[in-house]
Amino acid sequence: MKKIKPNKEKTKPKIEESRYMVFPDKPILHLTIKMFILLVIIGSFIQYSDIKGFFNPDQSNNHTKKKWDAFYEFTKDNNVDILLLGNSHLYTGINPKNLSAALGVNSFILASPGTNISDTYFSLKEALKKTEAKLVVIETFGINNFNPYHLNKGSLSDQLKSFYARKDFLTKLASTPFLFTSDNYPYAWSNTIRNHDYLFQDTTQLAKNRFLMKAEKKKNKKLYLGRYVRFQKGIDNKLISKYDSLGAPVSGNDYMLGHYSEKYIDKIVELCKQEKVELIFLTLPMYYKHISNFEVWNKKLQNLLGKYPNKWLNLQMPYDTLKYTPKCFENTYKENQHMTYSGSLIATYQLVDFIKTETSVQFPNRKSEKKWTNNFYGQEGYFENNPVSKNDKTNKILCKNMHTNGFILKEVSLLKNKNSKNKILIAKIDKRNRNLDYRKTKLRLAISYIDKNETKVASVDLQYDIFHELSNVAVFKVKTPDIEITQVKGGAILSYKY
Repeated sequence: MKKIKPNKEKTKPKIEESRYMVFPDKPILHLTIKMFILLVIIGSFIQYSDIKGFFNPDQSNNHTKKKWDAFYEFTKDNNVDILLLGNSHLYTGINPKNLSAALGVNSFILASPGTNISDTYFSLKEALKKTEAKLVVIETFGINNFNPYHLNKGSLSDQLKSFYARKDFLTKLASTPFLFTSDNYPYAWSNTIRNHDYLFQDTTQLAKNRFLMKAEKKKNKKLYLGRYVRFQKGIDNKLISKYDSLGAPVSGNDYMLGHYSEKYIDKIVELCKQEKVELIFLTLPMYYKHISNFEVWNKKLQNLLGKYPNKWLNLQMPYDTLKYTPKCFENTYKENQHMTYSGSLIATYQLVDFIKTETSVQFPNRKSEKKWTNNFYGQEGYFENNPVSKNDKTNKILCKNMHTNGFILKEVSLLKNKNSKNKILIAKIDKRNRNLDYRKTKLRLAISYIDKNETKVASVDLQYDIFHELSNVAVFKVKTPDIEITQVKGGAILSYKY
C-alpha cells in the first residue's frame, strides 16, 4: 500500500498589523509610559551627576561638608562625648581640641553658618544616631524670630548647604517638609538641579569638578573636630573710635523670638531627655560696645530658656571686660561679630569650668585610653592640660613636682615650636590654696643650659598664659632660643602691676 507523504509546506498564518503595535487604542497610556521612561532616564542622570559631583559648588571652603565628613569618619572608631551645635558663632567661638584635652573627652562641633535652631534640632537628631553623647551644648545665637518657610535668599542658601552636608537619608527625608517649602525640595536634595546653571555661567567649576573626579582623592588624616579659624587679629583703635562716635551697630531692642524657636527648643529638650543626654545652653559674647541694650535681649531669651531645667552659661551678661578685651573679637562694624582664635580659647576654658562645676555628667576616663592619646597627643591645648610623655623624643620634661619658694612646680617642659626654630618653655604650678591674681604675676626660673660644651646658669621669666586658664593649674610660657636646657634649679612667683 502506497504511503501518502504529508505535505510539509506550511501555510503562514496571517498576522494582523495590530499585533506589532503597542496599545494603539490607548494613546494616553502610551504617552504615560513614554513620560515615565523619560523621567527614569532624567532621574538616573541627576542621581549619577549628584553622586559624581558634576555640579557641586566650590568645596574648598565648604567647612559644613567638611564637618559632617569628619564627624562620620571620626565616629567610625570613636564615640563623641560632647556634641556642640549652633552656627558660625559656635565654630569660631569654641575650640574643641582644647575642650577635649582639658576634660579628657572627645568633643565635636557640628555647626553651619547662618542657620537657625530648626537646623540645629535635625542636625542633633542625626548626630545622636551615630554616637552616644553624654553632653549636648546648644549655642543660642540661632534662637531668634525665624520662619523656615519664609527664609530670605541668603538664609535659604545656608539652610540648603547645611541640609545637603548631612548624610542620614531617613533623617533628611523626615526633616525636608519642616525645613523647606515644597518648591525647594528638589534644590535641597540635588546639587545638579540647584546648580544646573553652571552649564552656562560657571563652566570653569564644571570642568574642575570633572577633573576632581578623575584625580585621586587623598584623605586628610589630620584631626578635625569642627573648629573653623577665621579671625586672628582683634578690634583695632579705629573701630573703637567708631563705636564711641556712632554707637553700637546692634541693639537688644531689635531681638525677637518667634513660635518656631520655642517649638524647636522644646523638641531639643525632649530629644535629649529621651536619649538621656544632659543639655546645656551657651551664649558666646560679642564685644560689649558692639551691642546696646543687651539686657532686653537677655530678658527675652531668659523668659524662654527659664522654662526648662537645663543650665545656661551666658558669657555676654554679665560681661567680663578683663577677659574679653578687644583682641578677642573680629574687627567689624557689621551686625554679626565673631570671636578671634584668642577669644575662643578664653570662652572654651570658661565652658570647661562650667561643665566641671555645674553639670552632673560622668565622662569616661579617656586620658587612660591609648586611642584617645594617639588622637590628641601634641594637638592644640594638649601640653597645657596634660604631661609630656616619657617616650617623647621631641619634647622633654625638665622637672616634676618640685617644691620651691612656697609653691609646687608641677611640671616644667621644653617643647618644640612647630612654627619656628625657637622652643617653648612651659611651666605649670599648683594654684590651689594660693590667693593670687595670676594675671599680675610672672614666673622666674633658674635654669642650667649648655653653651659651647660649657654648662651655664641663667634666669628666665615666663609670662602667665591668659588663654589657657585652668581651675587648679596656672600655666606660664616663654619662647627660648634653640638651646639645650638641662635642669631647673628653682623658681619664684613675681607680682607686678600693669
